[in-house]
Amino acid sequence: MMKLGLFALALSALAYSSTAVAKRPGGGGGGGCPRDIQCPDVYDPVTCSDGVEYPNACYAYRACATGCSGSGGT
Repeated sequence: MMKLGLFALALSALAYSSTAVAKRPGGGGGGGCPRDIQCPDVYDPVTCSDGVEYPNACYAYRACATGCSGSGGT
């Protein structure tokens, strides 16, 4: 549970910093969908309401997916 909380905190920080970059002129692609952010190559799959399984919550956020929950990956 602690690991999930830390991951969510890190994801929030990443999302906040990416949003700040996107709002600057010439930086980040404007904050639309799909979002122009870099995601870590960490396999912690989530499945979202669109039926797609993403490698981790960051990739789901980048794709503007909603209704995501952990898939129980290893």
